[in-house]
Amino acid sequence: MQQFILSSDVMRSIMKVVHQVAKYDVNVLLTGESGTGKELLARIIHLQSPRAQKPFVPVNCGILSGLMFEDKLFGHEKGSFTGAIRREKGCFETADKGTLFLDEVSEVPVENQVDFLRVLEDFRFLRLGGNELIEVDVRIISATNKDLKDQVKKGLFRQDLFYRLQVVPIHIPPLRDRKVVIHKMVGHFLDQLATTYKKPKPTVTPEVIDVFCHYDWPGNVRELRNLLERVFILNSGDAIGLEQLPSDFLWHFEELPAMDLAEVKRKAETRAILNVLNRMQGDKERAAKTLNISPRTLRYKLNRYGIKVDLKGNLLS
Repeated sequence: MQQFILSSDVMRSIMKVVHQVAKYDVNVLLTGESGTGKELLARIIHLQSPRAQKPFVPVNCGILSGLMFEDKLFGHEKGSFTGAIRREKGCFETADKGTLFLDEVSEVPVENQVDFLRVLEDFRFLRLGGNELIEVDVRIISATNKDLKDQVKKGLFRQDLFYRLQVVPIHIPPLRDRKVVIHKMVGHFLDQLATTYKKPKPTVTPEVIDVFCHYDWPGNVRELRNLLERVFILNSGDAIGLEQLPSDFLWHFEELPAMDLAEVKRKAETRAILNVLNRMQGDKERAAKTLNISPRTLRYKLNRYGIKVDLKGNLLS
């Protein structure tokens, strides 16, 4: 399982708290920007708890409202509404004896918060259309990228529900505040990608690490991993240098001195285009779709960069 990189004081402090709270059935509220790894941390808490052999059930509260929310959390009986052709368990029942992870908990609709709070108080509820009171044993871990105290002040989140969820708060800082771990994260993710895609792990030049450390990573760890996966797949060389980084990423560094970014972008786009054309055996329509550009834009770039390819997408000298 993917692990947190602990080469920073703040992450070591977080993991110390995780080790302490994991063994107790206390509600934990994880806060932090999107992409910082809140669900991963929730899974670590679960795996270090006495409930580790029982289910870990994640729920995205941001896509549910009204009866959909109740159905997802509490389940329904056959015939309770149109389309209810059989009895279905909700996430609370599925997570019985295990852990229920409530992602985007700040998005629980106000109209659903009262019933939700009631269940958190005694872990008893009725399925939609049911008369049988169901009792479960569930550990609650919640996560949000919003300031719940501010949501309470605005009347968007019940104060009593907030205090019920936030028994132990854990804040995960954004990647821009712990850039010291970036070089280890890069190595860790490339190890994973090499195993997943059965390709040799490339080396990474110091210039690339330096550029990574100058970037603020608004998408946090998720953005870093996604970028590395993209570069890893589209490049077949044994090293990742600046010319291998995609142009839409390098555009963030137009103000950095001592870098011929126009040339770097040209090389990056040329390499990406050639790799995709080669994989698509010269089919420009499919290549354009893979590159997420129009065929007209692809033709423009081929002409602009003087790229000539054969029918199989190989570069012609």
